[in-house]
Amino acid sequence: MGTILVIGNGGHSKVIRMMIDRSSNKRLAILADDTIENQFEENKIIYSPLSEIKNNKNQFEESIIAIGNNQIRKKIYERFSEINYATLIDPSSMIAHDTIVGTGSVVMPKVIINPNVRIGMHSIINSGAIVEHDCKIGDFCHISPGAVLTGGVKIDNLVHIGANATILPGIHIGEGAVIGAGAVVTKNVHKNQVMVGNPAKELGN
Repeated sequence: MGTILVIGNGGHSKVIRMMIDRSSNKRLAILADDTIENQFEENKIIYSPLSEIKNNKNQFEESIIAIGNNQIRKKIYERFSEINYATLIDPSSMIAHDTIVGTGSVVMPKVIINPNVRIGMHSIINSGAIVEHDCKIGDFCHISPGAVLTGGVKIDNLVHIGANATILPGIHIGEGAVIGAGAVVTKNVHKNQVMVGNPAKELGN
């Protein structure tokens, strides 16, 4: 059974650890977070500050960054880019056979991903999200619970799609953009724009 390091001890980490527990071929070996001041072991799990990860490299085979914030996840990856990263897919998800999911990414419970979808590195497809055919999702993205990407949507790196948001077919969302919860995106979104409402408009306009 493969041993795995989970980086992060917040709410998102709880779901990641549940997924690992449900896996037949992975076992949580180390939980690392900066809120843990001193390393200790309990129930065959090592609890460690981030500063000890490199010293513990013989205790795990793969790792996952279990932090929902895209920018923080990217910074953690850059700090620990030399370690091996897992790709986690919950068994309750329904994924087309030709889907490509990048290293370090997670597909959470009850997700549906249809044909010809590409997902980059260290992205999160969160619980109950739907990613329709021909979508392209970049690195360090977060598709929140219940969000729907309809056909042919293109999402650049570091994009956050809020819970229950809907992106209409063929829309392009630029790097670092944020789509608010429940928004309905009907036109392309520029880099770093924050869009809210139905139809979605830039915040403050």
